[in-house]
Amino acid sequence: MAKCTVAGCDRDVSKPGFKFCYPCWKKNNGKPAPVDPETLINATMISEALKNKHSWNISSRKLNAVFNELGWITKPPYNQGGWKATKTGKRNGGADIPFKGDGSPYVKWAPEILENKALLNAVSRTLGVPKVETSTTQSVFSDENTEAPNKSNSMKSSDGHWVRSRGELLIDNYLFGTRIAHAYEQEIYLQDGTKMVPDFMAITPKGNVYIEFWGMEGNPEYDKRREAKKKLYKENGLELVEIFPKHLDKLDAYLNAVFARYAVKTAF
Repeated sequence: MAKCTVAGCDRDVSKPGFKFCYPCWKKNNGKPAPVDPETLINATMISEALKNKHSWNISSRKLNAVFNELGWITKPPYNQGGWKATKTGKRNGGADIPFKGDGSPYVKWAPEILENKALLNAVSRTLGVPKVETSTTQSVFSDENTEAPNKSNSMKSSDGHWVRSRGELLIDNYLFGTRIAHAYEQEIYLQDGTKMVPDFMAITPKGNVYIEFWGMEGNPEYDKRREAKKKLYKENGLELVEIFPKHLDKLDAYLNAVFARYAVKTAF
């Protein structure tokens, strides 16, 4: 049995193929620790701190857009306005602040958010400045073809994305046709700074959804990497939608049912 990958831990992993022993997994993936409300900071305070520490100029409004892109906050139902923390957001130190009077609900954060590598890298990408690199940042999953999609090795979708296969083309065209905001092969950074590249990220009223098209199902090496990537989604509390070649003939019906669970209206 392999050993836990947490520094200083010599216990066996909980199951074959896993990265952590159960105590270390529970420590990093259990319920969020209670947060002292007096220490919480809002988006404006975070913006000011990032400017002082990294010389980054990002408004609180744009910062909330980054939190939304990460899937940490989402719009409340019934057109209330404001923001609320998602399950993943709460695991990253977010706390819902209810609205008072004529105001709107919003989210405050534990001070540790200022060192959160996923946030720092998302902000740097938004601003077009160098990423915050650390020794823990690593690519944990790569497709067979690591070359960036372009005219010579891919197909162009309806919204201009160059994608790698017919399956990804159909998925991208579905997202564009149903007006679901999405990104193709956008890097995301997990809580420990590890980098992962989903096929698609879609923004929904219930937070971000990550879509993987498993187009090489049945290839032993590919299936092994697929299971490793699925574990990362589970360990980090990310919503994964899996699409296999068998779904392509009735893709619209399949994805309509999937996105209905995330409060997305796909019929216009």
